[in-house]
Amino acid sequence: MTTAEQTRQIYERHPYPAANLAEIARKGRAIPPLKWLQAIGRPGQPRPERVLVAGCGTGAEAFALRRRLPKAEIVAVDFSPRSIALARRLQRTIGVGEPITFLVADLTDPDLAWQTGGDFDLITCHGVLSYLPDPQPVLTGFAACLRPSGALYLGVNGEAHPATRLRPWLASFGFATDALHDERRLRELLGLWDSLHDGESGEFAGKSTSYLAGDVCGPHFNNWPLRRWRAVANRCGWELAGTTLLPLALRLTMDGEHHRPLFPAGLGELAERIDLIRPASFHKLLLRRAAPGALDLFPADGRAVPLRWSGLYSVHFPRTTDSQKVPATFHCPTLSLHFAWSLTRRQADGLRTFIETGTASPNWLRHWGPSEAARRLLWLWAGLGVVTPGDRGPAATD
Repeated sequence: MTTAEQTRQIYERHPYPAANLAEIARKGRAIPPLKWLQAIGRPGQPRPERVLVAGCGTGAEAFALRRRLPKAEIVAVDFSPRSIALARRLQRTIGVGEPITFLVADLTDPDLAWQTGGDFDLITCHGVLSYLPDPQPVLTGFAACLRPSGALYLGVNGEAHPATRLRPWLASFGFATDALHDERRLRELLGLWDSLHDGESGEFAGKSTSYLAGDVCGPHFNNWPLRRWRAVANRCGWELAGTTLLPLALRLTMDGEHHRPLFPAGLGELAERIDLIRPASFHKLLLRRAAPGALDLFPADGRAVPLRWSGLYSVHFPRTTDSQKVPATFHCPTLSLHFAWSLTRRQADGLRTFIETGTASPNWLRHWGPSEAARRLLWLWAGLGVVTPGDRGPAATD
């Protein structure tokens, strides 16, 4: 029996999330805010009209997206017929407005685009690719399903995922971790694990059976650092547009300007470097169709990159100031971030225009200021999600 077949059997026996409304509602909060998905993944585009939930299980993410996108066409697929049957039953039970199309489909199938209708604005795939021996065919298939302006959200395990240490630890007791065989013995061992970690890695002993079967016991796990996930995505024509952790981590480096040694790393490299310092247990990644480095603010080929105002931040200026420096306060409720920055008058005027128009041409960047400090400030804003690089398109002459 192949690893894929073993995994399918696990979810046939233990559909995930467990089929009760309370857990479905809790699981739905795992998806990043739609405003962030739009601002960083689809800058300047309208709200998604077609969404694919890839690996939907019993429907948690699909139902959460329906609440955020009441008019969008949502297609949700999973390789477990039992999970899809439960999702359809839940849909009839709870009522979700516009119906969601639930389909049995294998994400590794080269005909996935044909089966689902393709032409999606957004694909979400949360907690799926970490359990496939080879995620590359799936990422290639997603590319065929997406519109050119679309984005892919991936939720995947990181190097610091608790299972990285938990599974070998369970095996040291003679517990077979390839599948859930003895639940009582497993919960006993997890109780010991929890007591020794005092909540620092989450509480495992009280988790549902469906969670333990899929996230603790199973035939295969990809608990990878961001560098490896990005490399696989790059090979399939995807580039990292952002992660939920990057703005939060970068904000920690701003006091004392500890971020300066990272300049001018591109977004993907910057996120990788931070993950090396503080390995994530779970990555929430946003990918766009682009060559590696195409979304960097200062690419190696020297071509200017257009910028878009993300809309994630509000900016407040003082009403009047006699100083040559203009204090600006930035606030992002979506990411719970707040910081202040002192701008030159020229920069403050340029920023006001940028906010009003929503876009910045390469010429605007020249007027911003040629100094390294000015360039570093824009680079920092890109990492924080204040601005987002646009599509450079074909090479052009100024």
